[in-house]
Amino acid sequence: MPGTSPHVWLLYLAGCAALRKKKIKSAEKRLRNAVENYPEYSAAWTTLGQVLAAEKHNDEARKACSQGSAVEPSYVPAYLCLAGIAAQEEVWEEVLKFSGEALQLDPVTTAIAYLYNAAANLKTNKLDEAEKGALQALAIDKDNSDPRVHFLLAQIYEVKGDRTKEVAELKEYLKFAKNPEDVADVKQYLAQLEKADARHGHPAVPN
Repeated sequence: MPGTSPHVWLLYLAGCAALRKKKIKSAEKRLRNAVENYPEYSAAWTTLGQVLAAEKHNDEARKACSQGSAVEPSYVPAYLCLAGIAAQEEVWEEVLKFSGEALQLDPVTTAIAYLYNAAANLKTNKLDEAEKGALQALAIDKDNSDPRVHFLLAQIYEVKGDRTKEVAELKEYLKFAKNPEDVADVKQYLAQLEKADARHGHPAVPN
């Protein structure tokens, strides 16, 4: 980032590396040092906020991410960080607000912003808006790097009463999901759905 010294930049990189290795305390220490040395470093503030959120220190996390957006109002990850904290707390109006701000800045490349927005719309019973946002996230994330979009679509179709699409999205989720516990839970739920459909004479959705 322009204006940072090599020392601050290296602190930031070290913090990011520690975070990738799940060394949360080490990441927090280095990122705090980075923003203390250069308070205008929006990326460091935002990453610090993400670390604090992972530690469930949501008030501090919110302040850090808010600082990231304050020093660089066009920095999209800061708004996504705030949306993520609000989603953890299930404050859906705030999720809509911050994901909407991210989408105003970048409506083309940020799939996670559409995912947050769609989830908040689902939780506030705006089903058509939720479906639209989730499909837009899916259109951006062509490699299915975040299979949660398929799971979210399945939830939307469940509420809409569209069993065929719900089952199809759950099967798509299973193609890309990596967490063994999540995969097992979805497989179990899918089996229950298909068993119920068979009892009622509904045709199964093809694999």
